[in-house]
Amino acid sequence: MIKNCIYFLFVVLFVTCIGLPNVHAQRIVRADTVQKSIPKDTASKSQDLQTTVFYSAVDSTVLDADQQIVNLYGGAKVKYGNISLEAEYIRLDWAKNEVYAKGTFDTTSKKMVGLPVFTQGSDKYDSDEIRYNFKSKRAIIKGIVTQQGEGFVQGKNVKKDEEENLYIRNAIYTTCNLSHPHFNIRASKIKVVGKKEIISGPFHFELNDIPLPIGLPFGFFPYSQPKEAGKSGILIPTYGEEPSGRGFYLRDGGYYWAASENIGVRFTGQIYSKGGWGLGANSQYNKRYRYTGSFNLALNRNNSGSEFSPSTRTDFALQWSHSPRSLGNSSFSASVNIASNSYNQFNTFNTQQYLSNTIGSSVQYTKAIGQNFRSGISLRINQNTTTRVFDAGTDFNLGLNQFQPFKKKNAIADRFIDQFRIGMDFSGTVSLTNQVSDLYTRYEFDVYPRESNSQRGIIQKPFIPKNADDLPPGVIPLNGSTLPMLLEKAQTKFNYSIPLSLPNIKINPYINLTPGISWSGNMYTRSYKYTYMPTDSTVRIDTVGGLPKFSSQISFSASMNTRVYGTMRFSKGRLQAIRHTMAPSVSLSYTPDYSDPTYGYYQDVRINNRKFINTNGEAQVGDIRRISTFDPRQLSYGGASGSISFGIQNTLEAKLKTKSDTATKESEKINILDNFGINGSYNLLAKEFNLSNLSFNANSRIKQFDINIGGNLDPYLYVPDQSFAVVGRRTPDLMVTKGEGLARLQSFNLSIGKRFAPAKGQGEKVSKNASEAQLKQINRNRDDYVDWNIPWSFSFSYQFSMNRAGLAPSQNISGLTFQGDLSLSEKWKFSFSSGYDFKYSGLTYTNISVHRDLHCWELNFNWTPIASPFYGRASNYSFDLRVKSSLLQELKISRRRSFYDKGGF
Repeated sequence: MIKNCIYFLFVVLFVTCIGLPNVHAQRIVRADTVQKSIPKDTASKSQDLQTTVFYSAVDSTVLDADQQIVNLYGGAKVKYGNISLEAEYIRLDWAKNEVYAKGTFDTTSKKMVGLPVFTQGSDKYDSDEIRYNFKSKRAIIKGIVTQQGEGFVQGKNVKKDEEENLYIRNAIYTTCNLSHPHFNIRASKIKVVGKKEIISGPFHFELNDIPLPIGLPFGFFPYSQPKEAGKSGILIPTYGEEPSGRGFYLRDGGYYWAASENIGVRFTGQIYSKGGWGLGANSQYNKRYRYTGSFNLALNRNNSGSEFSPSTRTDFALQWSHSPRSLGNSSFSASVNIASNSYNQFNTFNTQQYLSNTIGSSVQYTKAIGQNFRSGISLRINQNTTTRVFDAGTDFNLGLNQFQPFKKKNAIADRFIDQFRIGMDFSGTVSLTNQVSDLYTRYEFDVYPRESNSQRGIIQKPFIPKNADDLPPGVIPLNGSTLPMLLEKAQTKFNYSIPLSLPNIKINPYINLTPGISWSGNMYTRSYKYTYMPTDSTVRIDTVGGLPKFSSQISFSASMNTRVYGTMRFSKGRLQAIRHTMAPSVSLSYTPDYSDPTYGYYQDVRINNRKFINTNGEAQVGDIRRISTFDPRQLSYGGASGSISFGIQNTLEAKLKTKSDTATKESEKINILDNFGINGSYNLLAKEFNLSNLSFNANSRIKQFDINIGGNLDPYLYVPDQSFAVVGRRTPDLMVTKGEGLARLQSFNLSIGKRFAPAKGQGEKVSKNASEAQLKQINRNRDDYVDWNIPWSFSFSYQFSMNRAGLAPSQNISGLTFQGDLSLSEKWKFSFSSGYDFKYSGLTYTNISVHRDLHCWELNFNWTPIASPFYGRASNYSFDLRVKSSLLQELKISRRRSFYDKGGF
C-alpha cells in the first residue's frame, strides 16, 4: 500500500514538471504561513529579476501555473531588494514582472482593511491600490499618502517613474500628520522630484476644509532629510511699519544656504521706505561630540526719517559663540559680542539687549602638556555704549603644577622633606583702550607742560551725551587713523609667581600647621622717570625704554586649622540627636616693605611749591608723593603688610527616627544649618584701626526654602562730628571697650526663594522626539521652553539689603520677583514673570505669555505691560499664529507692537 502511494505521487510530480517547464513553484491551494522565494539565479534568466523575491501570506497562497500568477491572501507580504509591500491581497505576475496589491472590504466594520503599504528604502507610501513593475521600476498608485521630509503628500492618482519621481493629480500638501489634516495646500498637479523638492501647479489654501482666497500659480516646497541641515532656498520677508520713524519695511528676507550637513547660513536683508537698509548673515553649526556654535553679522544704514533735519548713521554688530566638547588636554571656547555704540538702541528688537549698555567678548584656549605643564591664552574686548570707553587685550599664562622635587620615585612612605612642593606661574597682559587720559582725575599733580592739564581739579558734571556720537573728555574715537596712537599707548605687563609649600607640621593629633612662601613679581617693558619743574610747579614724566624692568616681592604665610564636634542626644520623640560641627582656622601672612625707593619700584617726587610745617616741626617747601616707577597713575603704595586672618565655620545636623516602621533605615539625617561663618583679620603693622570689619554669612534649606544671609559688622566706635555730617567720625576705640556693644551692623542682606512644582517636573527633561544636543540645550535653558507635561510651576525670590555708613540712617532696598506657569488644559499653557519693588512701590519688569498647542499649528502671545519707563518705552506685545513645521515657517499670522511705542498700545 505504501509503495503504491509513493509510486502515484512520483508519477504526478513527473507529469507536472513535464507539462510546466517554465514555472518555478507548484500550484498550492492551502493555508500557508511559510515564506516562499524565487531563487536569484533561476529567476534572473527568465524574468530579468536582479535579486530574490520573497513572498508569504497568512491566509492562503494560490498559484496559477498557466498564467504564471501567484495570489496571496490575508496578511500578504512581498520583498524584493530594498522594496517591500504589505497588503490584504497581493498578486504576483511573473510574465509581466509586476505586483499588484489592494485592501479588502470588511463587512463587519464596514471599512476597507489591509490597505497596501509600499516601502522603498526610507520612503513609505500608504495607498488604496498599487501596481509596481519590477523591471521598469514604475508604479501606478491610487489614493496615496506619503511623507516627504517633514511634509505629507496625498493624491488620488499617482504615477511613479524609475527615478523615484512622483506625478500626482488632485493632490494636497500639508505638514499635519492626521489622515484628515487641519490645513492643506490643494493643487491639481504636484510633482515630487526625487528627494530634492516638491513642485506644484496652481494651488490654493484650505483651513479645516474651508477654501481660502489665498493662492499662487505655482509652488515650491523644499524637501529635507532628517539628518541634513536643510535645503537651500529663498526666505520670504516680513512686512510692517516701523514706529520709530523709518517708515514701512520689508525685513528678514533673503536666502538660506545649506552649506553641508553640519552648517547652514542665512543671508538676510531689510529695507525701509524712508531710506534705511540693512544686511545680515547668520550661521548655526554643529558637529556631534565635537562642537556647536553660532555666528551672526549685521550691518545697518539707518535714516531718521525726519523731513526737516534728516540724519543717517551706520551700525554694525558681530556675535560669535563656540562651545566645544572635551578634546582631552586642550579646550577652545569663544563668546564674542562686538557692536557699534548705538546698535542696540536703534536696531535690536529684544528688550533685554536694548536695556544693556555693556558689551563683552572673550576667546579662550587652554592646553595641558603632560602631567605638570599647563598653558592658556585669551582675548577680551569690552565696551560701554554709554561712556564710549573701549578696552581690549590679550592674556596668556604658563604654569608648572606643584610637584615634590625631593620625593624618590619608588619610595614606599613619605619622608618629612618629601612634602616640600614647588610650582611656577607666569602670566602676561597686553591691553589697549581709547581712554587715553582723564584730564580731571588721572593725577594728583600737574603734569608738564601745564597746558595739557590746565583744568585739573575742576569738578565736572557727569557726562551725558546729547548725540549718539558724543565722546566724553579723554576718550577718542576708534578708527583707522587713531589706531596707531592707541597701539603705541598699549600697556604691557607680565607677572610671575613661584609658590613654595613647606611640609605640614602636626602640633597635636587634631591641629595642622601649614607654612608657605611665595615669590612673585612683575615685568614691565617700560618705566618712567619723574622730575619736578619748579618754574611752573609741574612734574615732568619721561619714558625710559631699554631692557625689561622687574619688580619682585617675597611673602610668608602660615595657616592652622582643626575641626571640633559636639553632639546633644535626646531620648524622647523623633529627634534623636543634634550635631554641631565647628571648623576654626587662623592664618598669618607677612610681606616686607618694597615701596622704599631703594628698591627702585617707587620714587619720592616733589609735586608743588607749597610751604608748610611738617610733622617734625620743620619748615618744608613742596609736598612729596611716592609714585610707582612703572605706572604714573598709581598714587597708592602698599608698604609692609602683616596680618592675622581668622574665621570659623559652623554646621548643624539633626538625626530623626523614620516615620514608617517598614523603612529600610531606622533614622535619617537632615541639615538644619548648612553653613554659618564669621571671618575677619587683624593688621599687625597698622597704627590704628588694626581690626577689620567682621563679615558673616549663613545659608540653609528649610522645607525646600533656600535661605541666604550675609552682612558686615564694624567694631569701632562712631561719634557725632559736624565735619563728617550725619555719618559721624570713626574713632580708633573698639565699641566693646566703651560699653557700646560688640559691633555696629553696617550692612545686611537676606534672600529667600522657593520653587513649587509637581514631583515629576523636577528632574531632567527627556523626549523620544529630540536629539541628544536638543535635550542638552533644553535642560540648560528651561525657561526658554514650554513643558506641556508639567501642569503648573511657581517660584519666587525675596531680596532685602541694608547698608549704613557710620551713624547715618540706613538705606534699605527690598524686592520680590516671581514667575510661574499653568497648564489650563493639555493644550493651553499660561506663563508669567514679574516683581515688586517695595522701596519705590511699583512693579518691575513684567511679562505675560500664552501658548496654545493646535496640533500642527501653535499660537504664542507675549505681552510686556511694564518694560522700563525710565527709558521712555513702557510696553510691547507680540502675537503669532504659525505652522509648527520649519518647512512652512512663513505660513503665519503675526502682529507686533515693539517697545519703540512710547505709549504702550
